[in-house]
Amino acid sequence: MKVLAIESASVIASCAISEDDTILGEFTLGHKKTHSEKLMPLIEELFDELEMKIQDINMIAISEGPGSYTGLRIGGAIAKSLAYAVDIPIVNIPSMMSLAANIYNTDKLIVPIMDAKAGRIYTGIYKWNNEKLFPVKKQFPCNIDELIEKLNDINEPVLFNGDGSINYRKTIEEKLKIKPIFSPYQYNYLKASTLTMLGYEMAKKGQTINPSQFVPQYLRLSQAERNIKSE
Repeated sequence: MKVLAIESASVIASCAISEDDTILGEFTLGHKKTHSEKLMPLIEELFDELEMKIQDINMIAISEGPGSYTGLRIGGAIAKSLAYAVDIPIVNIPSMMSLAANIYNTDKLIVPIMDAKAGRIYTGIYKWNNEKLFPVKKQFPCNIDELIEKLNDINEPVLFNGDGSINYRKTIEEKLKIKPIFSPYQYNYLKASTLTMLGYEMAKKGQTINPSQFVPQYLRLSQAERNIKSE
């Protein structure tokens, strides 16, 4: 099974192609260009380098969010248009699960944190069991103090990753009861290659959707929507 993965939930744009459990290629770009400027050219270049075309792909894996509103909309629109073009399914993967899956097979809780700004974060609590990643608590929005309170109640060793774990490291170190562990820098960002791994495993279980069914999961209203509700 050949999988095209598209990651656009953060400032980083990433795409990858895998065949079964082997990564054939991956491009990642964190340049200041917008996703509308850089994502499709990256995908086209990846196809060119691998001497492949969209007709060779069996499924598209997409990060469903939470994350950047604009990034998720652009990534979703590209994934749906490509999937429609060749009549293939999509597998939608929670962004926090994808971020957690950057850390492989540890016996500790994995807690990814994405900084949502304005004192808010996106997070989730995950654990490996028999080489499968399971949610202890599925992704949710909160603030850092609320997350630390939940983790202190669980009272197990925690490995943190994500940009929020960098930004809130001091608070975590001060307030978490058990000494926290922080992932190396390279595991703190969403990657399309991780999506291919998760997408392949989900597809084997039949957990795919029709492109028309894909809806980004923002977990909160956009700023424009909040402004309307406050009027």
